[in-house]
Amino acid sequence: MVSAESGSKLQLFEQTSQYRHWRFTPETLETLRAANNKQGADRVLHALREEAHMDQSSARISEATTNLLTPHEELQLINHYLQMIIRTLNGLSRKYRETNMLKPEAINNIKATAINYMKRFYLHNVVFDYPPKNVMLTCLYLATKAENSFMKIEDFIRPLQDAEGRKGGKVQTQSSSILDLEFVVIQSLQFELAVHHPYRPAYGFFLDMQPYYDVAVLKTAYDRTVHFNDISLFTDLVFLYQPSQIALGAFKLAAKEVDIDIDVYLAQRFDARALEVLYPILDDIQDIISGFKNTTTNEARAIDRKLILCRNPEKNPASMLYQKKAAEQADSPYVSDSD
Repeated sequence: MVSAESGSKLQLFEQTSQYRHWRFTPETLETLRAANNKQGADRVLHALREEAHMDQSSARISEATTNLLTPHEELQLINHYLQMIIRTLNGLSRKYRETNMLKPEAINNIKATAINYMKRFYLHNVVFDYPPKNVMLTCLYLATKAENSFMKIEDFIRPLQDAEGRKGGKVQTQSSSILDLEFVVIQSLQFELAVHHPYRPAYGFFLDMQPYYDVAVLKTAYDRTVHFNDISLFTDLVFLYQPSQIALGAFKLAAKEVDIDIDVYLAQRFDARALEVLYPILDDIQDIISGFKNTTTNEARAIDRKLILCRNPEKNPASMLYQKKAAEQADSPYVSDSD
């Protein structure tokens, strides 16, 4: 778990695409998100001006300008839909409990992979162009395939449509809204679908620590570690640290709750130089997990209402501009690359 940056040989994780392409500093993430937000807002206003020429009305430009989401509001809304991944997956699990479609042992990995996909997607995209609901469902559907729990799209959407029907409203979830986004999402993921999570290393630490502590107490700490790993999925930790580091930071946090001194184990497994590098990392991981706050439903609804007013019409099938451009594209003759 000692980084290659400290002079040791490359670990297996350091050879993965996740380490090479999806690792950032907090400053880089903030800069990237601010730039994406600014470019997305500019696209919205440009598209609304173009649409205003069609209906001779500039009212929507004024509405959008005063309701453009900030980078923080984007993150809040995305976080709310990350939580919806868990609720949706739990609903699928209940629906197909008696079948072999979703194996219980795969649920954690499906959840973590879907959340990771969505977080990666919004490093390259903004909610102005791609509102989170369908992106969330597409990421979850892709995760079932990536984690060897493939479902037919009809089976995937059926529980969602049933739930919408029970509420008495219009059934909005359609297979096309998910399938049409699949390639967009995969492309944004740079076609890198393998994701590494802290669950397996956490279990490895649990086994490795057993000679040092009472196993029953350690098991309690491990169960809490899994809970803290769950929380870590919603933070930026996946972009900052290795899964084994996140797992160990979560274990250290859990150990405090049951009065286990993890430093005893660490002193046996790491030399002084490695611990000098490791301790600040573990402290930061614990602080980020402890400081995480969820987006409330009321906050998400308020941001969602603003998004309706500042959505990019060029990406909205219900808008005049989208329909005009789709018609123009349909009317234009096809030209082969080989012509």
